[in-house]
Amino acid sequence: MIRIGDVWDRTVDVLRGRAGILASIALMTLVLPGVVAGALGTVVPLPVPASLAVPLIRLGVLVLLVLGVLAITAVASDPAVDRAQALRIGGQRLLPALGVLLALMIAVVVLFIPAGVLLALSGATMTAGGSVDMTRAMPGYTAGAGLYVLVAALLGLWLSARIVPLFAIVVNERRGIGALRRSLTLTKGATLKLIGVLILYFIITTVAMLAATSVVGVVARLILGGEAPGSVRFVVSLASTLISAGATVLQSVFYARFYVAAVEREQRMAPLA
Repeated sequence: MIRIGDVWDRTVDVLRGRAGILASIALMTLVLPGVVAGALGTVVPLPVPASLAVPLIRLGVLVLLVLGVLAITAVASDPAVDRAQALRIGGQRLLPALGVLLALMIAVVVLFIPAGVLLALSGATMTAGGSVDMTRAMPGYTAGAGLYVLVAALLGLWLSARIVPLFAIVVNERRGIGALRRSLTLTKGATLKLIGVLILYFIITTVAMLAATSVVGVVARLILGGEAPGSVRFVVSLASTLISAGATVLQSVFYARFYVAAVEREQRMAPLA
């Protein structure tokens, strides 16, 4: 049995012992790209032709985020891995990781298609602004769509718990799509505990994000004044980026240490099988 408390203790040990390496990777792949993306259109005005490149820039930020998570996972999985090795491993495993993410995104879209169909049958329409107009929607179909979304969300939470070690498997076992099946194997018997961890992580991260950005927003408005809304938004975006980066590092290290614990359990149980 995997004790979540032991995994947290190992996570804290990694965060303390390898803080410098983790911070440098997070700065390069999580913080700086996020700062650049946040500056575009706020403190750095963009002409219309240049604004067309914003989606590509955001895609690049996402790719760097995945690279950073892979590198952090490599550092947290093996104490012998330094920053250069971690970034090299992250680059080598980037395409398989992106492939797995794409497969998961497609699965999520397919999962929620029935809800969209039920809303369409109910008479709900899409406005020009991209919102859903429920004025003429029939209650029966909307209730069915709501129930389906609830069930799909619970299924998504279960799946999120079952793929906790996914990136660690991609990094350490050099698997692609096969990492999904392997992840289901390693999380067997620990699903409820991991669901609890995910819920706790979501609550803490959300509260910290809302509290920090609210305080930073108020302070930024007092210092910069109401005549610089772009600068205020950038400062708030910077605070959000820093909190998000810290949460990502914590999550990635925990997931990696869970993978290590799951593999150790598997090796202990192998002779008994």
